[in-house]
Amino acid sequence: MNVFFLGVIVSIVVYLVVGLLAGRKVKDIDDYYVSGRNAPTILIAGTLFASMLSVNGFMGDQGFCYTGNITTLVLLNSMCACGYVFGPLFFGRYLRRSECGTMPEYFGVRYKDPRIRRVAGIITIISLTAYLLACITGVGILMQELTGLSYELCLFIAWACFTAFTFYSGSKGVIITDTMMFMVFIVAAIIAGPYIFNAQGGLGSLLENLMNNPAAAEGLLDYHGNIPGTGASDVFGAVMYAVTMGIIWFITVGVSPWQAGRNLMAKNEHVIFRAGAVAAVCTTVFLLYVNLMSISVINLAPNLEDPQRVLIWAAFNVMPKLVGTLLLAGIMAAGLSSASTFLSVVGFSVTSDIFPVAFKDEKHQLRTSRVIMLAVGIVSLILAYLGLGGVRVISWFASTIIAASWLVPGVGSILSGKLSATGARWSMTAGFLGFILSKCLVGFGAGPFHSILINFLDPFFIGLYLSLAFAVIGSKLRPVTPEESAYRDKLLVLPQGERAAREYQIDRRYGWLLIVMGILTTLFLLLTWALPYNDLI
Repeated sequence: MNVFFLGVIVSIVVYLVVGLLAGRKVKDIDDYYVSGRNAPTILIAGTLFASMLSVNGFMGDQGFCYTGNITTLVLLNSMCACGYVFGPLFFGRYLRRSECGTMPEYFGVRYKDPRIRRVAGIITIISLTAYLLACITGVGILMQELTGLSYELCLFIAWACFTAFTFYSGSKGVIITDTMMFMVFIVAAIIAGPYIFNAQGGLGSLLENLMNNPAAAEGLLDYHGNIPGTGASDVFGAVMYAVTMGIIWFITVGVSPWQAGRNLMAKNEHVIFRAGAVAAVCTTVFLLYVNLMSISVINLAPNLEDPQRVLIWAAFNVMPKLVGTLLLAGIMAAGLSSASTFLSVVGFSVTSDIFPVAFKDEKHQLRTSRVIMLAVGIVSLILAYLGLGGVRVISWFASTIIAASWLVPGVGSILSGKLSATGARWSMTAGFLGFILSKCLVGFGAGPFHSILINFLDPFFIGLYLSLAFAVIGSKLRPVTPEESAYRDKLLVLPQGERAAREYQIDRRYGWLLIVMGILTTLFLLLTWALPYNDLI
């Protein structure tokens, strides 16, 4: 057993102990589903960013950077960060006012329609099961790298770890361990970065070294990135890929069940906004830092066989063992945190939204929820053994499902007084099927579709256009009922407990934090990259 494996195992044991201890404090279904609705800013911010970053952020995305698309991710992440501001302001705070236990339940209550709740539950299960597979796959790859054990055994160990505390402690354990893992991978990356930068000549020499490195991918430092890496054939297509994925992630962090759904646990609406601000800063600043770490490795190891293991290679070959162990523990933490989040959300939806049962009491519901959570975990493990795709491919496919199907009925539930239950249900279904079917046409190379369904006719946009069209059609055929309208009006009323002037003063500080960090990040990119690369300074 080497020091790397030992360090990661110790961290896993700590997460298990904390998660199981948190499970002992679960007294009722509110504790299990929404952590008692009293989580502070640090816990909401931690679980938001940890579940968003996932193992894909440290592996799949970093392989994408290494092969020439860091500029693609910089643009994409900037747009994604905006979703953390848009979501709380136009959806998240109203979601919390509903006091629901799950996002599908919110749709059912808001539109007074159990059918849309079931549709939303099905979409939640499909998309987040895909995410869960990506997390298990990524953690399995890392553990195999560390131990030399078979990939199948590593999958089982990873699965057993996050399933053990998730099915027992529910959201109360997940939100605490997520925040612990968030702190671990933030600290790990910050400490590890200088070793990589210095090994290739220092951060100040990175741009020059990459410009003079013949092994660097074509377009690496250009605003459009490596064009073939995005699947495009020209500059416009490459930029459109970044914009499309940016829009998808903007919507995803704003309305998805594993992001917006965390707002159901917040202590108040001010926590929702502040946590979103912290997550937005992390998405732009921290991920840029990690992306720079990955492209620095190009100057040290320009021809890695598996690019998605770029940071794992650096942990083994560039850093002192203690620092490398910390980085690997951070990557492991990112995967485990997301896996626990996805498993919990899927388990809650299966229990509450797909197969609602008449429970004898809350203890009966709690026991049943735990059993179903365990069953969902077992199914996910079986699917993981089938090896359905790469980490990044699965993650981005799953995010698109939610974005295409939930934007219109989600945001429309607040902003529109004319969107009816029928319109919302048809909209959600059309967005889901529109994306899936058009994506299959492209994926299977059917006819000319792979060349037609691109840019603004990308399968994502097809799903979104159909979602909007059917929202209008359904609402015209069956307009909003007085009951639906009354409930929306109720959600729009600011609760008395949220009106303290002092809380808004603190909110403004978080707003200024966003502005200052945005200016500093822009100046950094201009002065150290864009201007010198184009010989303007």
